[in-house]
Amino acid sequence: MIRLSPWKLTEADGECGMERDWDLIREILLKLEKKGPDQTALTAEDFSKDKVPEVGYQVQLLQEAGLVDARLLDDVTVFFVLRLTWAGHELLDAIRNDTVWARTKQSFLSKGLSMTFDLVKSVAVGIATEYLKSGMCP
Repeated sequence: MIRLSPWKLTEADGECGMERDWDLIREILLKLEKKGPDQTALTAEDFSKDKVPEVGYQVQLLQEAGLVDARLLDDVTVFFVLRLTWAGHELLDAIRNDTVWARTKQSFLSKGLSMTFDLVKSVAVGIATEYLKSGMCP
């Protein structure tokens, strides 16, 4: 597959399309949380230069979903992510643990399903609940 961030061009169909990148979304949420409320906003400088357009697109999606408070200029490469919203904290809490996250992604891959916001959160919470009920740590 040939990637044109934030758009992806696949060799199979030659179509360009914008897609959510759940690993990158998780990375953005984790980095933002580490910044803390007393530090500066998360910006393009917090990511490798080659990832900035894709990060900006994912930030735009996160803002539209109400998961972050962000400011974006017309160009998606200039953004300021100020804070997580309540819903952003809820999603991050569901997908924070590496083991839970890996199992969540595998659940979708093994069934060939698309990762929608509601399903991702629901599956991750379900996996975490399994760990709680079993008394095992992920």
